[in-house]
Amino acid sequence: MSEATPLSARQLDQQALSQLLDITPPFLMLDSVCVSQGETLTDWHADGSKQLSADDWFFACHLPSVQAMPATLITEGMLQTLVSLIYCSIDHGAHRSYVTHLQVQLQRGATVGEQLRFRAHLVSNRRGILKGQVDVFAATPSGEQSIGRGDFQYASPHLMVLPGR
Repeated sequence: MSEATPLSARQLDQQALSQLLDITPPFLMLDSVCVSQGETLTDWHADGSKQLSADDWFFACHLPSVQAMPATLITEGMLQTLVSLIYCSIDHGAHRSYVTHLQVQLQRGATVGEQLRFRAHLVSNRRGILKGQVDVFAATPSGEQSIGRGDFQYASPHLMVLPGR
């Protein structure tokens, strides 16, 4: 499968992400996101990043002897990247989408010093039911390694219109 050439890209820093997602630190799990537009909605994708440091609040309280990022927070980073893509690709105004299904498989954890990269794309959008997939990678001294993948389904009630209306 070849990627479409992006028509435009939108770079979001933490302040813009916080405003878009209505999530603030410390629960904002991303440093930045770049949303790239393709020719069709399923050609759009988003790349999120998070640099893990010993100062991150969760390392002090979750398996502090090994300093492992909680899997739920890795999943949250995946969700935030996908929702950034959804909100940038479809005008939601003040409306929100809700997670109706998620399935995440992680091959390993994430630790201090790693740079996480989240790659999200939309699989489908049918009358307000959006399906997307997110892959997460960690940059390590030996290169980039896959951490896991998630399949997600969102419902956007304000987009749920009946055919012909």
